[in-house]
This record gives sequence, structure tokens and C-alpha cells, in this order.
Amino acid sequence: MNLGEPVSLGFDIGGTNIRGIALRPDFSLGEMILHPCEDDQEKIIQTVVKLTDQIQEKEKLEIGCIGVGVAGFVDRSGVVQTSPNLSTFDDFPLLDKLRQKLSVPVLIENDATSATWAEVQLGVAKESQNVVMVCLGTGIGAGLYFNSELFRGSAGYAGEVGHMTVMPDGLPCPCGRFGCWERYASGSSLGYIAESMKLDGELGSLGSDSDETPFDSERIGHLALERNKEALKVLGQYSNWVALGLVNLVNILDPELVVIGGGITELGELLLDPIRKSFEKITPESSLRAKEMVVLAKFGKKSGAIGAALLAKQKFL
Repeated sequence: MNLGEPVSLGFDIGGTNIRGIALRPDFSLGEMILHPCEDDQEKIIQTVVKLTDQIQEKEKLEIGCIGVGVAGFVDRSGVVQTSPNLSTFDDFPLLDKLRQKLSVPVLIENDATSATWAEVQLGVAKESQNVVMVCLGTGIGAGLYFNSELFRGSAGYAGEVGHMTVMPDGLPCPCGRFGCWERYASGSSLGYIAESMKLDGELGSLGSDSDETPFDSERIGHLALERNKEALKVLGQYSNWVALGLVNLVNILDPELVVIGGGITELGELLLDPIRKSFEKITPESSLRAKEMVVLAKFGKKSGAIGAALLAKQKFL
């Protein structure tokens, strides 16, 4: 490794957090750092610049380029046309704005597409040629990799699978429609499912907290890791919703592998096992599908930032 070679930085701008990481010349990774994401254009730009300075101080190496994955409809010119979970991004020229603040080449990509690139280059999908990666975060996005190439669609918007309808006249979605998959299966949906189950009398006590305390996804996930029976019930219901969308995608796209990413993957087999069981149960001709077709991402919630760094390195270094 030539210590004089520059590093590539990757950022993932999501509905809740902004994550940043350094990809070194030998493809080793620096420490992931994150900062809460405020729904404000200028504050997002300031945070990316601030994190860039922090990472450079830690790495002690020149920064050669920066890749940014962002949740939303990102066109080929680096404009974020819209982002359902970040209202500040409305026809926003993110690439141009970052170029004005940073002194190195910058690449803008959809966050799920970036995450997919990380997994097919360095992660769990490295040996696969046809992959769908579904990222379960504040919303849901997907990256599509077919015939060993990223598929972005005619305008660059492919993969917005979180907004396929799974419940006509269902829950309102930030996108303005109703019954979108991400309202039932995003990482932030666990709390809603717990509340619904409680109202329907399907859920007992979730611990010592007051029954008046609103359920949230972080709390449910923590209790599930402690093997709380009621939290595991919620996770089972949630897994059914996740599997429903995955089956729709597999029926249409016929990938060899489905990768699940996002912070919720920290639940590991507690999440994967019920998803696989539900997936197999509702998949038409399930015997034709690989038994372990659905897998967890190697890099979890880091995938988006890592993939953005890889894409930038590939283009500029």
C-alpha cells in the first residue's frame, strides 16, 4: 500500500442520520461516524463538510474524492428531485452545492444503489450477477444489479420500491399516497406495528415501562434482542410485511439473491429467520427459489456510505 495515495470518502444521507466513512487505498475502512440529519438544505451541506474535516483529521491522508448516497429520486446530473423523507430536497442541486464547498471531485448517487455496489463489490453478493438489495431505514429503497451492472433506469430513479402499494387505502405516506410498502416494512415501522397489535389486543406487556409510553422501533428492537416474547411477536408481524414486498420483487425481477440492508439488520437471525419463513410460505413455486435466497448485508447500515466511496473511487481515482 502506498501511504501517499488519497482516500475516498463516502456519505449516506438518510431520513434520520448522515453517515460518513473513509475508504483507504487498500480498500480497508476507517471508523464510521454519524450525525443526526436535520431536514434543512444548508444544515445537511454543513454536516457533510464538517464530517469531511473530521474524517480527514483522523485519517491523516489526502482526500481524493467524495461519494454521496442520498435517499430520494436522484437524477443523472446530481439533482435530488424529491425525497419523501427529506422534504428539503425538492429539485435541489446537491452536486453543485457540494462542489462549491469541497475542493475535490464529488459524485451523487441514490443511497440504496450505493449500498448495493458495496455488497456486490466487497460484501455478501460478491459472487452474484443478479441482485436486488432492499434497504430498510426511515423509508425503503432498493438497488438493482443485473447482468453484473447497476440498473438505474432511464432517468436514474429505479429502485423506489418503498412506494409500491401493498394496502389500498392504507396508511398515509410522506410521498402523498396511501398504503406504501415502507409504511409497513421500513425500519421505523416496528413501533407502529406494536401500537396496532396492542390496540387489537394481540400484544401483552413489553416490560416495565408504562403502558402510556409510545412504542418506537428502537425500543422494540432492543427488547427483541433480549428475547422478549411480546417484542418477538411484533418482529414476526413485521417480517410478514417485509416478506410480502420481497416476494413481489422476486416475482417481477427473478434475482438470484435478495440482500437486506439497513440498521435493523443488527437484529441478525432474529430478523432473517422469520422473514425467510414468511417468504417461503407466500412465494409461488417456492421450490424453484434458492433456499437461502434472502440474506443480510455484510456491512449493515454502513453499506450506503461504503458504496458511495467505492463509486467515487472508481470514477475519479
